[in-house]
Amino acid sequence: MRYAYIFLALLLVAGCSTPAAVSGTTAPAANSPAPAAPQATYAGEWEVTVSDTPGGTVTGLLSLEEGAEGMTGSFVSGGTTTQLSSVEPSEDGLRIEFYSSEYQTDVYMQFEGGPEATTLSGKTLSTYDTRATRK
Repeated sequence: MRYAYIFLALLLVAGCSTPAAVSGTTAPAANSPAPAAPQATYAGEWEVTVSDTPGGTVTGLLSLEEGAEGMTGSFVSGGTTTQLSSVEPSEDGLRIEFYSSEYQTDVYMQFEGGPEATTLSGKTLSTYDTRATRK
């Protein structure tokens, strides 16, 4: 019985000497990785200039959005808003497609430049120099 009292006394001393945890605070793990930086994306608004087309220089606003099923967007030029039929981003470029009711044809633009770039350059219909600048 004497050993039982000694054992209980040791448990009491051990319990009282353990520091109490403060509610709501935790110590950071020593080897926890830093939070990941947001991934660069083409999403946002871009001012687009297509040079030397048969109709002259064309300017417009390209709006791109990142969604659960990929990128979508629209191109506004001359007061007309056209929904993009395809947006294909990659690490080194961007390809967009839409139907132009004004010219009654499918239009595609191929840009070079990564998603972190502020300016993209490329071609429209593989012919016309095209530049997009992030707003």
